Amino acid sequence: MATIRIKRAHQLDHESVKNEIQNLADKLSKDLSATYDWEGDRLVFKRSGANGHIDIADGEVDIEIKLNMVLTPLKGTIEKTVTSYLDERLG
Repeated sequence: MATIRIKRAHQLDHESVKNEIQNLADKLSKDLSATYDWEGDRLVFKRSGANGHIDIADGEVDIEIKLNMVLTPLKGTIEKTVTSYLDERLG
């Protein structure tokens, strides 16, 4: 099993960060048939072959994605996609 860990600092207010993470979750849900639930300031998501969470804190977003063996070859692509999204949206 491969694990992707990404931490990203941000300077947005809490509500703005949560909205951006919600937009990411909606995109993952649509594009990858992922399901998700909010548990306070943690977004927990899963789909066949992958699961993880996104924690929102003041000044930081912490992401962990676990991929099964079938999706492990896509680790680099997934990491690049998420990092690009965060760079674009969280500046």
